[in-house]
Amino acid sequence: MRCVVLGAPRPLHLNRWKDCLTEGGQELGWDMLHLPARDIPAAEVISACRGADMLIWARTHGHNPTGNIPGMLCAIEDAGTATVALHLDLYWGIRKREQQIGMDPWWSCQWVFTADGGHQAEFAARGVNHRWLPPPLGRRWLGRSAPDRRRFPGRAVFVGGYSPGIHGQHRAQLLTWARRRYAYGFQQYGRNRPVWGKDLGALYASAEVVLGDSAPAARYWSDRMVCTMGRGGLLAHPRTEGMTELGFTDEVMLTYERGDFAGLGERIDALTAAERRTMTDSAITLIGERHLWEHRLRDIQQEVFGCG
Repeated sequence: MRCVVLGAPRPLHLNRWKDCLTEGGQELGWDMLHLPARDIPAAEVISACRGADMLIWARTHGHNPTGNIPGMLCAIEDAGTATVALHLDLYWGIRKREQQIGMDPWWSCQWVFTADGGHQAEFAARGVNHRWLPPPLGRRWLGRSAPDRRRFPGRAVFVGGYSPGIHGQHRAQLLTWARRRYAYGFQQYGRNRPVWGKDLGALYASAEVVLGDSAPAARYWSDRMVCTMGRGGLLAHPRTEGMTELGFTDEVMLTYERGDFAGLGERIDALTAAERRTMTDSAITLIGERHLWEHRLRDIQQEVFGCG
């Protein structure tokens, strides 16, 4: 399989899921070429795709080739290369994103895979050939890191930002509850305190519990799920349609009804150190067996080519 990824190559200390995607293909033995999408000439993308089986346009918002993008995609498809659009965002229910569905040329790829799995009918109504792609983890990040509690002293942590237009009120309520319950034992990391790469693994290993949240929608969660669990963090996350069938159960994480913070606190307090270790070991196993980029790329191969 020869695959061109139109993405955003980044070093190890940044958010680099497009590189993890590329590395996942290499794990499968595929011939992978990762090109930066921002301002690359459309003609250069067409040239790079000659003889390739598949183009995966792993979108970064605002990163687009220059020139005739619809013509670029048509030329690539006419030459026999399948075009696949991919992103890990939620789209429906978020005004600015929802308005662009089916409008931007990215949506006109032959196949579109996103983490927004609860709106298949709505995608189809916009003429988008959409498939659900639950977020995976890059293999290089799988496994438990050594804790570093001097750098990351929080008993409970949250990793991520807060945008009212995307996350609604639940995240604000979760953060308020955590600050009141844990005081200085709660730490938030995100836009103003970014943590990526090896440091993120040390953070997860240092915390007693990692509080999770995703924008409320059926069959959608952020890559926070696999990033936490695959690195040995004990994740607490609201129950969401679609989680159970993929193995995200109370055997590997703490699930709770959205807004039931009192019940979540009781569950956290009731856990012994041995129980936490058993759950996080099981979580690492689950991610390694079912939720790496190799698994998602096999899913894409099956959908696009009928084999995997």
